[in-house]
Amino acid sequence: MGFVLRLMVPLVMVFLVVGCDSRQVDGDRPGGIDWFEGEVDEAFALAEQQDKPIFLYWGAAWCPPCQELKGTIFKQQAFIDQSRLFIPVYLDGDTEQAQLYGEKFSVYGYPTVIVFSPQGAEITRIPGGMDIQRYLSVLELAINAITPVKELVAAVKQGDNISPADWKLLAFYAWSQDRGKVLAADDDDQSRFGLFKLLAETCPADLVLAKSRLQMLAIEHWSVLDTEDKTNKALYLNQFTSILSDPALSNANSSSIIYGAADLSAALTEGAQLIELRVQLSEHMASISTDSEFNLPLRLSALSGWVALQNASLAEDETLADDKLAWISQRVSKGLGEADSYEYHSAVNTLSQTLYDAGLVEDAKLMLVNSLTITKHPYYLMSDLGLMEAQLGNNQQSLDWYKKAWDSSKGPATRIQWGVNYVVNLVELAPEDIAGISLSYKAIIAELAEQNNGLHQRTAVRMGNLSDALESWADSPAKAQIFAEFKEAISAL
Repeated sequence: MGFVLRLMVPLVMVFLVVGCDSRQVDGDRPGGIDWFEGEVDEAFALAEQQDKPIFLYWGAAWCPPCQELKGTIFKQQAFIDQSRLFIPVYLDGDTEQAQLYGEKFSVYGYPTVIVFSPQGAEITRIPGGMDIQRYLSVLELAINAITPVKELVAAVKQGDNISPADWKLLAFYAWSQDRGKVLAADDDDQSRFGLFKLLAETCPADLVLAKSRLQMLAIEHWSVLDTEDKTNKALYLNQFTSILSDPALSNANSSSIIYGAADLSAALTEGAQLIELRVQLSEHMASISTDSEFNLPLRLSALSGWVALQNASLAEDETLADDKLAWISQRVSKGLGEADSYEYHSAVNTLSQTLYDAGLVEDAKLMLVNSLTITKHPYYLMSDLGLMEAQLGNNQQSLDWYKKAWDSSKGPATRIQWGVNYVVNLVELAPEDIAGISLSYKAIIAELAEQNNGLHQRTAVRMGNLSDALESWADSPAKAQIFAEFKEAISAL
């Protein structure tokens, strides 16, 4: 008990200060940039007329990674200056017909950044998680590129030579946000591994940084295959440790290392070698999390990754040691205190999950509750509280938070997403509340019916999730009747 009280003091002090903070946080529209005012089609027409590429940013006001992008990239004067070279288009997922455009451009996750040629051809998709200098260099490659990434991949497959700039464009393509533009939607894990293996092996050795990024893609996709491939295992362990030990290369691959540390180390090593590699990874992430040379979102992600790696190294029924918990508490308090108006929402999201993963559950919930009056998008954090309460077995408290999140959410696509989230959890946690489930899904349908072209992309996927949940739930005549009514209502939209 004494240790828990000792930990709570610094966190409570931070929360009390934050709770009285009157700062305005989570700006919805990145300032300083001359975002195009008008319809998306008009922006493409203007781009062709002025012979300028288009920088399309697909995001949402409540999205933590979007806030990170605003805080680390969009607010920087260097980016604002570079934005004069293209037509910047901000497509918020809650604007009218945004989901229809999302379908047209094959974008789903927030944020997604696409660069189009002046003639409207998609050139590349740019990932987040980079510092401003690297982001600007990748963006410069994109706006000066002649050949789209899709054609570059085809050229490599055919054995054609491509330029060093083209290789860099491939290395910094947002593969996780591809959505079938370069990678075939029906490609399996083996096919994707084959492509990344080819890219990594074909990339010239003197393009060290680009090659390391492609090697990491190959390693990541190899690690999920059910294989006893000893040859590649030895090769990829050598590549991975070489990347990890080189500051420039590890920095360029920081997201892959941070988020994949536990799984990659388990795939590449075992026994004493696994312990040794995880110690090295732990030291690497602890170093990032305390180094002010890195931007705050990266430091907080490294802290989260460090906790995940510690948990992966625990024996069954073992918990984190007191000294590690105290260190986590200290880093969380410091990180939240450093967050500016753009970073706050994202920081709370990352740090509350970090506390929860470390076993500091009450601290995590306290952080979220005290942040509800600070962030402009409290419904996002309410959903986090709902998830935590559900994981703790507190079903009614969970549903209360999910309902509050839905009630306070704003924006047509967002309200459908949060409404579906509530009903899906209601089906899971209170399956006999037939009347409540019926009333709730009907309220979602009513809102959707008022939207102009609303049943597309993210909203369509969410409604599909709801349909699947109701179909699995319909195990009695009364429930089957509700599901039948739901299907009829959807078909009428």
